[in-house]
Amino acid sequence: MTERIGFILLPGYSSMAYVSAMEPLLVCNDLTGENRFSAFTVALDGNKTHSSLGNKVDTHYSLADAPDADVWIVAGTSPARHPATPGLDDFLRSRPAHCALGGLASGSYVLGKAGLLNGYRAVVHWLGYEDLLKEHRSILLAPEQFCIDRNRLTCRGGSASLDMMLMWIARSLGADTAEAVSRHFVNERLGVPSDALPQQLSERTRAEQPKLAEALELMEANIEEPLSTDDVSYHVGISRRQLERLFKKHLNAVPSRYYLQIRLEKARTRLLGRNDSIADIGLSCGFSSGAHFSTAYRNQYGLTPSEDRSLHQQMAVDK
Repeated sequence: MTERIGFILLPGYSSMAYVSAMEPLLVCNDLTGENRFSAFTVALDGNKTHSSLGNKVDTHYSLADAPDADVWIVAGTSPARHPATPGLDDFLRSRPAHCALGGLASGSYVLGKAGLLNGYRAVVHWLGYEDLLKEHRSILLAPEQFCIDRNRLTCRGGSASLDMMLMWIARSLGADTAEAVSRHFVNERLGVPSDALPQQLSERTRAEQPKLAEALELMEANIEEPLSTDDVSYHVGISRRQLERLFKKHLNAVPSRYYLQIRLEKARTRLLGRNDSIADIGLSCGFSSGAHFSTAYRNQYGLTPSEDRSLHQQMAVDK
C-alpha cells in the first residue's frame, strides 16, 4: 500500500530541511523495489513558490486543488521568520482525523498556531516559542531535535528532518527497512562503495521466489556459525546450481559472497552501535580469528574495524 505525503512549501522554505525529509522516502522506494511512498508538493497560492536559496520552484498543486494525502508536512522557513500563511490554518484543520500532520522548521509554528499541537509533544524552536505557548499552553515542548507523537511529526529542520523521516519509515515499514535506508546515507557519507552492500530483495521477488527468500532467512539466522552453500541449498530443497542461478539472477551475486556481505553488515552495525570488543564482534559474526575479520572488513569497507570505529566516534563528537 502506498502512503501519500503532501509537502506544503511555504515561501522561503528551508531547502535543506525539505530535501532531508524527501530523499529518504525516495531511497526507501528504491531499496525495497516498491512504491511505498508517493510524495507531492503544494504551494499556498498557484503552483509556484521559492526556496531559501532564492530559486523559483514549480509545485505539483496549489492549496486550492491539492489532492488527498495520508500525511501533510508543512516545510517552513527559518524559525526567525514567520511568513503569512493565508488559508493554510483552515486547510490543515479540515484534514480528516486519521491524517498525520508534520512541520519542518517554522512549519511547527504553523501547526501550533492552528491549535493542532495542543496535547501533543512537539519540537518548537526556541526563537519566539514563548508567544506561541501563551495562546496554546497545552503544547508539550520536546527538547529533542525531532519528535513524533502519535500522528504529529515536528522537527527543528536541517538534517534533523532526515532522522525524523527515518523514524517514520520505521513506524510504517519496520525497523529493518529504516535501518537499510539509514545505512545508505551513512555509507554515502563515508564513501563506502555501493557494491559493499548486500542488494535488497523486494517483497514482490520474495513472494515470487520463496526458495531464494528461504535461503536469505537461513543466512540471516546463522550468522555466528555460517552454513556452507551446500548446506543452504540442502535445507531449502534445491540443488547448489539452482541456488547459484537464483542469486545471480535476482541479487547479482554468488551465495557465498552475499552471505559474507550480510555477516559484515551485521558486524559493522554492532561495531558502530556497541562497545563490545572487536574480537568478540568478529567471532559473533562467524569469523574464526581477529585477523580474518580485520582482513575481510578492510576488503569490504576500505578500513579496518578499529579505524572505522574510531572514525565513527570522531564524527559523533564533531556533530
